[in-house]
Amino acid sequence: MKALAVWSALTLAIQLQAQAPLRTQAFSLPNGLRVVLLEDHERPLVRARLHLLLDRASGALRPGLGPLALRMLEHSDAGNLKAEDFHQLLAGAGIELMPSLRADGLAWDLVARSRDQDLALGMLADRVLRPIFDPSILEAQRLACWREVERTEAASSQLKLPLAPEPNWTLQAPTLDGLAAITYEDLLAFHTRMSRPDRAVLLLHGDLGREQARRLVFQTFGTWTALPVPVAPAAPLSPVPSPEAGALLALLLPGDPTLLPVRFQMEGPRPMATLDVGAPGPAAATALMLERLQALRRRGFTEADLHRARAAWSAGRALVALHPEALLDQALAEARESAATPARMEALTIEALNGELQRWLGPARLQPGGLPAPGR
Repeated sequence: MKALAVWSALTLAIQLQAQAPLRTQAFSLPNGLRVVLLEDHERPLVRARLHLLLDRASGALRPGLGPLALRMLEHSDAGNLKAEDFHQLLAGAGIELMPSLRADGLAWDLVARSRDQDLALGMLADRVLRPIFDPSILEAQRLACWREVERTEAASSQLKLPLAPEPNWTLQAPTLDGLAAITYEDLLAFHTRMSRPDRAVLLLHGDLGREQARRLVFQTFGTWTALPVPVAPAAPLSPVPSPEAGALLALLLPGDPTLLPVRFQMEGPRPMATLDVGAPGPAAATALMLERLQALRRRGFTEADLHRARAAWSAGRALVALHPEALLDQALAEARESAATPARMEALTIEALNGELQRWLGPARLQPGGLPAPGR
């Protein structure tokens, strides 16, 4: 069995070395939309991700606004299609279009056959850029949004604490009062702030050539313009997190004995500490979680930990080409200049790694009030 595992690993390594690297190309539209093309003609498929970065200085990112706006977008008419016709057309053409809420904005992921790429990109543009919000469905979507919060809380017997050094603006769980306070005008203003080509990145991966991609993007997104929005006061600048240190912490923290019984896991792009709430109750669990996190913060990591995590990161990076979603994640990080690079990873010091750990687990961020008790 061991010999088989070694042989499989060797075979995979040879295949990866023989695989031709994807052609990565970038261009921008006059309206500011940045486009990254990962050209891959191995399969007759096209994947796309449109990522809309939200500005935390806009003042429009209060908890609940993102989830409610996303529900309204999904149930609204798009372009010249009614909502039900839009979804039927997607299903009939075998096109997958999935929205997602992220810590820094919203994204739509698209998968279609290459022969349907014009239709698929056009429908993506209609959904995101040309929705027709129906005020009559606002109350139903507000209720559905709150029921989703209740289901999530009822199903969880854990304390959860995000450890990302930056606030999760759109992912904070809303309160019932907060959802009730969101008006139709708030949603329209949110969409105006969100729908800006100069703050968007479009990733394309698959059976597309450069000129074909340029024609398709100009055809579907070339008329996208941003409406003027009021200028909000600039938010105070916070230290720029190190993507290299963050990538290594995501490898080092799971299973670290200092944390037990607190567990570390990644929920999408978010690092999260979790702890089961047992018989002692939420108060005792909160105290235990804070004690374990601070114990790790005091201890820090060693040079041996740094070398071990760096080797694991390099091995994982070699497998990115096998996973289309990982390719898009990496391309997005590179487009936003937040990707870890081999050169900076090699230059990372143990002091920088532990400095990022101090930021992730800073006492100011780990106040007991920031730990939501289940069933609140």
